[in-house]
Amino acid sequence: MQLAIILEWTSVLGNIVFTVLLGRAIRVGWLFGFGASLIGVWLYASETAWLMGALNMFYAAMGIYGWVHWGRPEVARQISSLKWVQHMWVIVAGAGLTLSLVWLMRVVGLEGEYQWMEAFIAAFAIVATWLMSRKVLENWIYWTVGDLVGVVYNYWMGFEGYAVLMLVYIVLAVVGYIRWRREMDPLPLPVSARV
Repeated sequence: MQLAIILEWTSVLGNIVFTVLLGRAIRVGWLFGFGASLIGVWLYASETAWLMGALNMFYAAMGIYGWVHWGRPEVARQISSLKWVQHMWVIVAGAGLTLSLVWLMRVVGLEGEYQWMEAFIAAFAIVATWLMSRKVLENWIYWTVGDLVGVVYNYWMGFEGYAVLMLVYIVLAVVGYIRWRREMDPLPLPVSARV
């Protein structure tokens, strides 16, 4: 039990460093996210929160992707923004992914009291992580939505450290949004033009 607490707080610290560094658009932050996510896989799996464990595996993979993608010279300083119609597609994708994840958990036979919360958090975290890896400004907004639900979920699961982490993430998302907005070009190209 003591090891789990130490690992949880190590992951919390690593995730905070990850978020602070990415809020400053510093590439090495992806490596902190990678390490913290691997710890999260073990912690959630040990509590049979399989979807959250799988989400942390996704985070670890995106840590590698983000590290590589942000290292490309043409991406190093670009921050872009979505158009309103693109936001609609992102929201539809997040809702569809939520429904799909709940369906998948039920088909596979995974039990869990908070399946809808897990699926919602996972879906919007996947969306937000992808947007962050592509340096899209609004990733911070989608993170905040998922983190609000994550505070309650982690508290109910008994992961007080992760619940606190979600609160810290919300604050850091506001800071990250403001910082990225200031660093954007005066007239950013839409994401579709840069992809």
